[in-house]
Amino acid sequence: MKIIITLTANPALDIYTNVEKVEPEKKMRSNSPKKDPGGGGINVSRVIKRLGGDTKAIYTCGGFTGKIFSGLLKKENIALDALEVKNEMRQNFGIFEESTGELYRIGFPGEELSEAEYKALLKKIENLPVAEFLVASGSLPPGVPEDFYSQVAKIAKSKNIKFVLDTSGKALAAGLKEGAYLVKPNLDELEDLSGRKAESMEDRKEMLQEVLQKYSLDIIVHSLGPDGAFLATKEGVKHFPAPNVKPNSSIGAGDSMVGGMVYSLAAGKSLEEAVQYGLACGSATLISPGTELLQKEDAEKLYKQLSSS
Repeated sequence: MKIIITLTANPALDIYTNVEKVEPEKKMRSNSPKKDPGGGGINVSRVIKRLGGDTKAIYTCGGFTGKIFSGLLKKENIALDALEVKNEMRQNFGIFEESTGELYRIGFPGEELSEAEYKALLKKIENLPVAEFLVASGSLPPGVPEDFYSQVAKIAKSKNIKFVLDTSGKALAAGLKEGAYLVKPNLDELEDLSGRKAESMEDRKEMLQEVLQKYSLDIIVHSLGPDGAFLATKEGVKHFPAPNVKPNSSIGAGDSMVGGMVYSLAAGKSLEEAVQYGLACGSATLISPGTELLQKEDAEKLYKQLSSS
């Protein structure tokens, strides 16, 4: 299996804890916080490593938070290529309310990257070794132009690397100007790309075909939450159900789905098998607590359920 590169321009130190009840004005007593390295591409690399794949994570790293982040990431034995930046790495917070089972998530925008810093990220992509996939995932920090991912896609295309993009908002539409091998939009992102609202599942299928025609894309995997996913290619749209699980935490589930799909494709599996494996990986993270990502044995068990049904 060739190496899978991930790019995370705006990583975050994820901090997660439990409280009995979220209340205003009161000092809430929590459990000891759990810290994990997070951010789209980082989570994809963590998942691929747990599944047994070969991956390298390119990411920005700054300040005291960045040192904690990289220390945690090194424990997972992932090949790292960090760009040291001036400003402090951001943090994200997750609070689980025990009395209701609700999860509250706070994501900060991140500190600004200078022009020299984001261009240094692009230079790292230009200097990539032989790789089959480049997965760019997550938000862009302030200071980075909206078309940053489009610039990344152009470099990947010149190096014959399959470009996978998982982001949202203006960064997604701008990032697709150069096209991509695979994207995984949710409903909001699909509506942004198509320019209209979806009133039904049939509308979504039509919109997926419109987006395929509008942009230079090979594959769209449209996530449907507990209803599974649509796989859209030039040949048509096919539905895949998700495993029936009782979720604990949604943190990292989408990244796990991307990681599972790319890992499976890099292992030579069919596109249909990859979508099923991605759904199994996303669900395996759903049943994990807090910021904890999947366990491989859970993903394999859920995949067997899907592939045998």
